[in-house]
Amino acid sequence: MSVVVRPATEADADAICALLHQQMNRRIAPERWRRLMRYPWLAEKPDLGRVAVDGARVAGYVGMVHADRAIGGRCERIVNICAWYLDRDYRGHGLGFELMRAATEDPGRSYTILTSSAKTLRLLDAVGYRVLDSDRLLWRRQGAPPGGLGVVEGAALLPRLAPPARRLVEDHAGLPVRPLLLERDGDSCLLVLSEKLKGDDVAYSDVLHLGDPGFFARHARAIADRLLPAGKAVLAVDRRFLGGGETGGEVETIRVPRFYKSTRLAPAEIDNLYSELQLLDLKLE
Repeated sequence: MSVVVRPATEADADAICALLHQQMNRRIAPERWRRLMRYPWLAEKPDLGRVAVDGARVAGYVGMVHADRAIGGRCERIVNICAWYLDRDYRGHGLGFELMRAATEDPGRSYTILTSSAKTLRLLDAVGYRVLDSDRLLWRRQGAPPGGLGVVEGAALLPRLAPPARRLVEDHAGLPVRPLLLERDGDSCLLVLSEKLKGDDVAYSDVLHLGDPGFFARHARAIADRLLPAGKAVLAVDRRFLGGGETGGEVETIRVPRFYKSTRLAPAEIDNLYSELQLLDLKLE
């Protein structure tokens, strides 16, 4: 077996998408897989991930969705690692490890895995990943929508945002997210949600980005009552977003934790945007 692991290029795209569709998940069409290589927010993409090739055959792939984020007054490159798959014929030789190692070897970047399998936990630990979050907090609607909490969204939203927040919203235009600006008592908070049905048809409003943790912690109950529909619905936020400032909320364990690898960023500085979740229209499990 003579397999080479190298950066993936556009010439590999068709074979990668065929591999992912035919062997990883047939419910996702090849054209949809290609979105991982054509995301709109970075015109010059360093590469399309890492690929394992045996001659002309694509045997494995790790997707890398790059984004430059304004964090703490500096620009940070965050890479969402996704679509990690190796043909069964090539397993048991360390190629899965080598794909992930090669994809995450740059210490100047930070890496996230927001969707994973329990089967990969030991390998992720060996590559140097740590838990990003293992549980989230839930709020359910308890009463009538409160007065005093304003919600700005749609066409009125962008003019109200500062440039970094405006760019974040513009980068996700047309993707399955709901950005909105919450306002109360002279303060405001940008919230970006993913709205999906999960489990027993529970409508989850998952927070993907939280602009002001303190605002959310102070007004979580009012936000849930204002945003959630009647019936089986929850507002969910990963615990790290709140930095220990949460008040109330029901704890729910994340089935498989989210992971990160970084020498530059703390978990609270990493959100759930600029990822395969939006590009493939996936649920945040």
